[in-house]
Amino acid sequence: MSRTRTVAEVLAERLAAHGVRRFFGVPGGDCSLDLIEAAAGFGIDFVVTRTETAAAIMASVTAELTGAPGVLMTTRGPGLANAVNGIAYASLDRAPLLVLADGHEPDAGHASHQRFDQAALMRPLVKAESALEGPDPAAEIDRLIAIAAEPPQGPVYIELIGGRIRAPAPPGSDVARGASPTRAAPPPAIDVAAAEAVLRASRRPVIIAGLQAAEAGAAAALRDLARAWACPVLATYKAKGAFPDADPLAVGPFISGAAEDPLLRSADAILLFGGDPIEFLPQPWRYPVPVVLLSTHAFARPFLAPAATLVGDLALSAAVLAGAVAPGGWRAGEIAAAREAMRAAARSGGPTRGIAPHRIVEEAAAAAPEGTRIAVDAGAHMLPVMALWQAARPRDVLISRGLATMGGALPSAIASALAEPDRPVIAFTGDGGLMMCVAELGTAVQAGCRKLVVVVFNDAAMSMIEVKQRRRQLPPRGMDYAPADFAAVARGFGCAGIRVEAPDQLAAAMRDAFQAERPVVVDVAVDREAYHAVLRALRG
Repeated sequence: MSRTRTVAEVLAERLAAHGVRRFFGVPGGDCSLDLIEAAAGFGIDFVVTRTETAAAIMASVTAELTGAPGVLMTTRGPGLANAVNGIAYASLDRAPLLVLADGHEPDAGHASHQRFDQAALMRPLVKAESALEGPDPAAEIDRLIAIAAEPPQGPVYIELIGGRIRAPAPPGSDVARGASPTRAAPPPAIDVAAAEAVLRASRRPVIIAGLQAAEAGAAAALRDLARAWACPVLATYKAKGAFPDADPLAVGPFISGAAEDPLLRSADAILLFGGDPIEFLPQPWRYPVPVVLLSTHAFARPFLAPAATLVGDLALSAAVLAGAVAPGGWRAGEIAAAREAMRAAARSGGPTRGIAPHRIVEEAAAAAPEGTRIAVDAGAHMLPVMALWQAARPRDVLISRGLATMGGALPSAIASALAEPDRPVIAFTGDGGLMMCVAELGTAVQAGCRKLVVVVFNDAAMSMIEVKQRRRQLPPRGMDYAPADFAAVARGFGCAGIRVEAPDQLAAAMRDAFQAERPVVVDVAVDREAYHAVLRALRG
């Protein structure tokens, strides 16, 4: 007779049924051991990371890439506390994440060691919580996964007690379940009429694609709509690739900055296609033309007052609006000029003492195999990267925009390398961002990442903040780092390490990096003075 499954095994079975193939974390000595063992029985690998924050980002990005929920495992106390930044990524960058953490046994009321109210710590970030105390833990797990996946996607928290998850599951709780498919409904006719009234009066609309456009069906609808209207398209950082950068209608990134300002001020309407408030800088919306907003859900903090809003499936909303704008209001030359102006702004700075940031992006693009994905850290370097790198598909670019955390590019690239081992990936990072997660180079080696290249914009400074400091005419204090040789550090972790100190070394270094079959760090000495001109040209 087959034995009754434990609750831990039921948890692992439900994760496998929802498509989970690996989970991430730093184990403790209690529930972690049960979870690792139970997961292995259902073909789910455990990836041990060096920090819990990196594990949370890896799990969240895995969810973004695979469509299955991401899974983070931590021990109680410091393990969960150290993961908060990565859990905040899942919350603000809209990734479905299950956070599994040890709790304290009910009979350990006397214990104070490593004890605080973990659920209270999580509540501002998560959409739901559970201790799997009910009579049907499988149904509870399915419910939490559904909540995590419901727009806006985000994390849920499960606090695990060793005695509970090692116990036999209640009868019937290990029965396999299938998700009931839901059929998307068209937007209400009254909302469609309001949107059509705006758009039929428009001759020169601009589409701004937001993070929701990265979903496959939405991206296809976006492309059809833009081509039907023959109008220019800007994309937020999270939506980059949802509309191909090489398309003649693509202009570049929308960052609420100076570079896209002339285009938007010459428009007579704006369509926000899947835009999300978390992507926009904390400043007032500055364009007076009417806005039509398409979104999968309503927002808790509205960031503008649209003339019309369609909430629901983006593809259905786009389909009903396809004939609302007659093409011909934009000349092809206008759109091409706006695109070239954007790219020229990213190359600002003139002659430099060392290597200009845009040269790094262009040489990496020239050497990278077709289909290479990139992950981009927060920092001044992201401006030329996002303006110049050409993305063709959704999720070609991984970036934290809602949280905009430093230290995200390397964990994101590791997640990509594990999810799609044959697809090359570049992590573009500043020295400050890499120092926040440099130990994860060891994770990349141990996990067997083969086609991962880390490109470090090494200027020994927090350049983005230094620009702001100088603009405020404050003394230059607190922005410098002691010089670091990241190529040497990389070799210490088992990666290949290449140091680049002159422009004529750059092309060969990039070519060599993509020929390696192990993680490579290309450590490039950057002239940080160029950032002052780039930020002024792109952001204003």
